[in-house]
Amino acid sequence: MTDAGEPLDHPAWPERIWILTALGAALGLAFHLLTRGAGSWGWTEDPARLAGASFVAVGGLAFAFSLERRRWPWAVAFAATAGLVVAGVTAWNGPPENWADDEAWHFFASLFAVAVAVPLFQGLRDEGRLRAPAAAVHAHAWSNLILWGAACAFVLSTFLLALLLAALFGLIGITFPETLLNRRWFDVMLVAAALGAAVGILRDRDKVLGALQRVVRAVLSFLAPVLALGLVLFVAALPFTGLEPLWRETKATTPILLLCILGAVFLANAAIGNGPEEEPKLRPLRWAAAALAAVALPLALVAGLSTGKRIAQYGYTPERLWAGVFVAVAAAAGMAYLLALVRGRAAWPERIRRANVRLAAGICLLAFFLALPILSFGALSARDQVARLRSGRIPPDKVDWAALRFDFGPAGRRALVRLAESGPAEVRKRAQEALAAKYRYDLLPDPAAMRPASLRLAVDGNAPVPDALRLAIARDGYCTGNECRLVFETPRRAILLGFTCAGCLPFVRLYVPAPSGGWGGSEPGGAPPPPAVAVPIAVRRDGKVELRTVEKKQVFLDGKPVGPVFDPGP
Repeated sequence: MTDAGEPLDHPAWPERIWILTALGAALGLAFHLLTRGAGSWGWTEDPARLAGASFVAVGGLAFAFSLERRRWPWAVAFAATAGLVVAGVTAWNGPPENWADDEAWHFFASLFAVAVAVPLFQGLRDEGRLRAPAAAVHAHAWSNLILWGAACAFVLSTFLLALLLAALFGLIGITFPETLLNRRWFDVMLVAAALGAAVGILRDRDKVLGALQRVVRAVLSFLAPVLALGLVLFVAALPFTGLEPLWRETKATTPILLLCILGAVFLANAAIGNGPEEEPKLRPLRWAAAALAAVALPLALVAGLSTGKRIAQYGYTPERLWAGVFVAVAAAAGMAYLLALVRGRAAWPERIRRANVRLAAGICLLAFFLALPILSFGALSARDQVARLRSGRIPPDKVDWAALRFDFGPAGRRALVRLAESGPAEVRKRAQEALAAKYRYDLLPDPAAMRPASLRLAVDGNAPVPDALRLAIARDGYCTGNECRLVFETPRRAILLGFTCAGCLPFVRLYVPAPSGGWGGSEPGGAPPPPAVAVPIAVRRDGKVELRTVEKKQVFLDGKPVGPVFDPGP
């Protein structure tokens, strides 16, 4: 910050463009070498190599966004620290194919901690001490968001330009550019180099970035009255409607409320600007920003009640525990905003900006802690579900065995092993079935227990449908949202017709008994189902179904069929 309190205007640094472009290309190549697996586009499953790739990607991005000529060693240290944090979480999680919900949330928490830390670090770097002025942090946060969007647009434009030039040279028989673009290592290097170049170009135009963020905030601020009016009316209606409709109408109450709080915080900060000189002069905009700040806490409290109700009914899961964390953060922000309104009076926008810096620092530390393998929501959830089962609060047929097997991570699988070895016979049986399942759909409810409305299936001739066939159709999921007809050519050969829309060709799937005792489905002839294309004549869903022998032709090479199947022709 300058003595006048204005954000520091960093001097131009033309060399930064070339530094970031070359560094981006080098890191892109390193990322490719670390992540490549079997096949030209395969990915490795080695945790150590993925951790190295995470270090390269996150550290490179953090360095590009935070690099300035002034105190550039600080940027190097910050980028290395950010990369090490995400790399450590990646290595601890193990191969991604074994990630459950908890491991994925740990990884995203580490990324979020780094993203929040970048503008805080930029403010500290500008000051040169452990102090981050609110105006500077806000300016850097908005600039980083706009810079990211503009850089992505530049990368896309660069890639499209490369494709155009490759096609141009292909017209005269020079295929080398097109060959390069078909190589993964070159594509990754091109994207990373373009991203570095875009950041370098825009960082030397701080005034342009400042003008862009003012324009973006001005446009967004005019959405604030719309959202404020809707949220105020919603909160005012709650005493009359009660909270019961929130649980009855949808199971997504908490996500919807959290998104509303996020939108309220985002638009309120867009309206109040980075400093007193940017605060709205129009009273409706100022009132709208104040209303958005005021409704955040009531919405967070309702979201907390919703999450608590779900936990009381069904116990802990990683998703519900993480939802509880989000609700707590939203409640803290809502309380800080409400206190700023009450205590700040006319200066409440400045109090909100200062509160944002404290909240960002707290959220960054919380996200960093949650990314570490200190606290496992999967283990907490597994212990809670097992305790509810052993205490008799939930019967064995109501336990979410699929969640224990696939969502709670290693702790859930260890709990299943213990349940399979001791306890009532039904519990042991279900635990063993869950351990033996390779896929989540292997643990679907028995077809006889499924709700009739779960499958929109009409059976020609009212023929009895074997339970194994009904389960196979349910697993494929074709008929949960579409109307289907089932036609038996023979008792051991069933044809399923699915209608996705009126006037569209149906997709066809053939089901026959499998050697394992169930029923297996495939498209006739091994070809994929035709797309739902509108046809000029109406296709009646109750029309007559016929199976006809059709003559086709296909190319054979060394006695093996290759290529598509052709009509025989005239």
